[in-house]
Amino acid sequence: MKALAVIWLVVFISLMGYGITTVPFPLVADQFGASPFWKSFGGPGVFSTFQLLGMAVWGRLSDAYGRRPVLLVSLAGSVAGYLWLATADSLASLLCARALGGIMSGNLATAMAYASDVTPDENRARSLGIVGSAYGVGFAAGPPLGGWLGDLSASGVSLFWPGIVAATLCALATAGALLALRESLPPELRRPLGVAPAARASQESGTSLRGLNPRMLALLVASLAVGFGSSALQSVFPFWARGEFGLSLRQIGVLFAAMGAMAALSQMLLIGPASQRFGERVVTLGSLLAVLLALVVLPLAQGESGVWAGVLLFGLAIGLFFPASSSLATLEATPDRRGAVLGAINAAGTAGRIAGPALAGPLYFGIGSWTTFAAGGALTILGLLAMQRGYAERTQPVLGD
Repeated sequence: MKALAVIWLVVFISLMGYGITTVPFPLVADQFGASPFWKSFGGPGVFSTFQLLGMAVWGRLSDAYGRRPVLLVSLAGSVAGYLWLATADSLASLLCARALGGIMSGNLATAMAYASDVTPDENRARSLGIVGSAYGVGFAAGPPLGGWLGDLSASGVSLFWPGIVAATLCALATAGALLALRESLPPELRRPLGVAPAARASQESGTSLRGLNPRMLALLVASLAVGFGSSALQSVFPFWARGEFGLSLRQIGVLFAAMGAMAALSQMLLIGPASQRFGERVVTLGSLLAVLLALVVLPLAQGESGVWAGVLLFGLAIGLFFPASSSLATLEATPDRRGAVLGAINAAGTAGRIAGPALAGPLYFGIGSWTTFAAGGALTILGLLAMQRGYAERTQPVLGD
């Protein structure tokens, strides 16, 4: 529990830093003359694109050299990314700063692998839920603060103070990890870069991420769908909430905070009992249904009460989905491959978070706001179908002995 508490604080501070910059970012991009595509894609899309690259690197490095050094290097890099964001004076500079932040935030899969390392199989969903709650709590605390900080400039919405505060928080996370975080992956369980250890070489013949079984493929599709829906919603939400309901930047920040708080509460209080009673597969399916329902409720909202209902339901859904699906993924790997498998699951979600903003802007500004929600709903249905088919039959683990 002590190790989980430390990793929880590291993830919380990191996600709070990201949450602080989320609300003002698309509006600052708009002030720099961004096109509809860059208004939606510039914040979450660029961040997620480079986060995907970071995950591919950090996850593999953490399997080879341990979780602690990867977390320390990437956290220090995040400090530089947020300082750059605070001082960016053009759209190109803004996007480059976001790209650097994305690469460094690819460490989140490593944090989940750390939690998996220190937890027995029977409690893994609960532990991943505890660590995952840091995502929700951090994101809940960040947006309202970011909405307030973004309004401090007399010349309009600004990222200066959000970036400075986010950099300070990441510096604190770096110091905390350096002082209090111990390594979780013993040297004998590490996997050197390049080739597999000789003791496992024969066992791994034909077992790689290229040889996905139906269950792993289903989890990847579901993660992509949820990532798409959440990022598409996030990227256009400030424009939609201001245009449809006249909400202020601070009110939008509060709504983002409520979504994050609901996600955190479901991860802290619900995922453990729900997984033990119904199993991770049922929880994953139920959360996908809740995502779909939220994407129906929001575009049909007639007032702020409808917006609140959709936002809270969406927060509940994603709070349950990520730890349940991550726990399912760990069952498909031996301990020395959990970093890679969790990296693959997070990479699929990140791919969705790339595609979501890329399509959301053109759909929202070119056709209508309803098309953004419809696209997310369609992919969620695809994720549900994939889960139903993938878990219809029992197959051998994709990465295991």
